[in-house]
Amino acid sequence: MKESKHSRTEVVRDTLVLQVKLIVDGLRDLFLMPIVLFASIAGLIFHKNNPGRYTYRVLSYGKMTEKWIGLFEEAQKDTMDPIELDNKSLDELLQKTQVAFESKYINENKKQKLVQRLNTVLDDINSKVNPEKKA
Repeated sequence: MKESKHSRTEVVRDTLVLQVKLIVDGLRDLFLMPIVLFASIAGLIFHKNNPGRYTYRVLSYGKMTEKWIGLFEEAQKDTMDPIELDNKSLDELLQKTQVAFESKYINENKKQKLVQRLNTVLDDINSKVNPEKKA
């Protein structure tokens, strides 16, 4: 356990700074929601060979702003033993949930047919939007 004392003014300042960072982070997330949705749709419609082009660019900007905001930078001042999460992440939990759901409720043949139909529809839209890029 680290031994360090923080003054009351430091705690008050860090609390107020965290509140501002939480607001900025929340606003960023609020703006990113429609932007990433639009970017994904635009990529699916306009870029048959690279449909994630805009989505992942938006994610890169989001990651950059996350670093800039530095929401939890002051966590380094924690003097108690570290909190361990067994290296679990939300992505891992969502992946396990998806696999469990699909294995129980999704027929693999129907899923493949649905994916095939989606690709056919997107290919049709791509060819209408970009007639010179038929492939």
